[in-house]
Amino acid sequence: MTGRIFAGTTAIAAAMVAVGLGGYAYAETKGPVTDDLGVVEIPKDAPIVIGGYWTLSGPDTALGLDSKRGVEIAFDEINNTIAGHPIQFIAEDSLCNAEGGQTAATKLASLPNIVAVIGPDCSSAATPAAPILWQAGIVNVGTATTAPSLTAADRKPAYFGYMRTIYTDADQGFNDAEYFYKEMKCTTIATIHDGSPYASQLAKAPPSTSRSSAGRWSPKRRCSAIPRCSTC
Repeated sequence: MTGRIFAGTTAIAAAMVAVGLGGYAYAETKGPVTDDLGVVEIPKDAPIVIGGYWTLSGPDTALGLDSKRGVEIAFDEINNTIAGHPIQFIAEDSLCNAEGGQTAATKLASLPNIVAVIGPDCSSAATPAAPILWQAGIVNVGTATTAPSLTAADRKPAYFGYMRTIYTDADQGFNDAEYFYKEMKCTTIATIHDGSPYASQLAKAPPSTSRSSAGRWSPKRRCSAIPRCSTC
């Protein structure tokens, strides 16, 4: 995926958060405000805290930086304010893996006045992170996480607070299958994946989504060295 797409999806995510928060600021209220998830009270002129977590170190740093900067650009376009409050943006490193996602989510969930979290760019990080954030009543808007399970209709309640601004691998898998069958004339496809949420679910997507391909897919094999490959 190109940096331009990453920046675009993160800008959309930031705008969703900003519009949602801004809308509540002007609602007329009578009496105390209550909510099952909890209420964040922000004093006049105090900042609105928004978190983010992406791959900010290691070999895939460029992907995370594109996403983070996309959010920063979106906030800059609204003068870094929401409903008269300055935005305090706190970003954590997800490392694009489960351990990093869990650590980042735990840090963000511990912030007392955080209202929303944007990111990450890896499904491997989002899978353990989203339940941690939702348990704390924090909505998480993913920017480049495509594993179908994260927003599936039958997902577990722990993921009800997770949404995203990008397609899922069900769409990508369908397009892969169409290309292999129609353009490359493949009738048998083999997939190799590393067992991660992204790669394993993408490997399963083509046979479950292809409506026009008459070919077949071999049993999917797990490989620790190769993230994913598909061949005729």
